[in-house]
Amino acid sequence: MAILEAEPKGWASWNARITSDGTDLTELKISTWKSRGSFHLDGQDFAIEPEGFWLHNAVLKQGSTVIARAQRPAVMARRWTITSAGHRMELESRSWTGREYVLVLGKQEVGTVKKEGIMGRRITLDFPDEVPAVLQVFLTYIVLCQAKREAAAGAAAGG
Repeated sequence: MAILEAEPKGWASWNARITSDGTDLTELKISTWKSRGSFHLDGQDFAIEPEGFWLHNAVLKQGSTVIARAQRPAVMARRWTITSAGHRMELESRSWTGREYVLVLGKQEVGTVKKEGIMGRRITLDFPDEVPAVLQVFLTYIVLCQAKREAAAGAAAGG
């Protein structure tokens, strides 16, 4: 099993330093306004573009090539369908608080994503080695952007 950890770059930043076994893997950069993402991994640059009216869907690209796609069936759902290389997976919240997610392939849970800390911006990802690191970083982006949306909604509501 591959265990990655994502830690915020600063207290007010949604950018994350991603490590594997204590070694830096990449830095996931998430823009403030439209939540565009980018990272550099294994000598290659990747971009993540939000899609849809509410920007809840996302596409992972390397140049103009689509690597993976995340689609959310409903605005209020904490569930995404991830498609990559002909595979279809579901990333869904295991708890009503959204602090733990599971990655489901077919009907089998194959990995977990756990948010830690007060604001839930520190993340631990536990996936089998068959899930490529680039896809794990993409899943980190999805969970961080969901936490970012929830924090903004809480702030707008005065809580």
